[in-house]
Amino acid sequence: MNQEDAASNLHDEIKISTKEKIFNASVDLFSLRGFSDVPVREIAKQAGIREGSIYNHYKNKDAILDAIIDYFKKELGQANLPDEETVSLMKEGPEVFFTRGAQIFLARINTPQFGKIWRLVLMESYRNDKVREFFKKDVLEEPLAGWEEVFKLMIEKKMIKSVNPRTLAYEYWSFVIFLIFDYSILNYEEDFESYLERGIDKMNHHTQLLLEAVKIKDKQSTLKF
Repeated sequence: MNQEDAASNLHDEIKISTKEKIFNASVDLFSLRGFSDVPVREIAKQAGIREGSIYNHYKNKDAILDAIIDYFKKELGQANLPDEETVSLMKEGPEVFFTRGAQIFLARINTPQFGKIWRLVLMESYRNDKVREFFKKDVLEEPLAGWEEVFKLMIEKKMIKSVNPRTLAYEYWSFVIFLIFDYSILNYEEDFESYLERGIDKMNHHTQLLLEAVKIKDKQSTLKF
């Protein structure tokens, strides 16, 4: 590698590093004060760069928010259970699936950065149409539809009682949303990892209660997948 190539690679690394600093500083500030109350100069100060440098990486402040939401959407998608893992859990029976389904999802978003972005999303859902649409579609509607299909299959396999799968999806997923709201809005000063550990324990109690209401007692289900 010649000196020109080395210099070019170093320049790219510096650009990436600076962009990440801007991203992280924006997450920190937006999650504390809200998007509209954070001027670009404060993002630059938090990131330790000149204000003009931000525009080398983002067109404007809206573009930073868009990047945060795009990142969050991608990470949420990766946190969902793959189809083969869902089937594998279901084969172990409703007790295992009810307990571990949301638990796995929560464990996969176990980072302080996620805690900050959750808070940002909840705050901005009141004020920003784009964030509200993201929350409605990606955090509520799509997961609910996914859990509804899972519970339909469990009913077909006679793993659980024949109840309304949409209602069951609401009961199951709404507790995850409650935990996110409880931390992001009501208990944000608490350590994220400590809260998540307690949140998983709360989720276990909730799913056990839900399972007791819908499981088919004293009858073995025939699990053919």
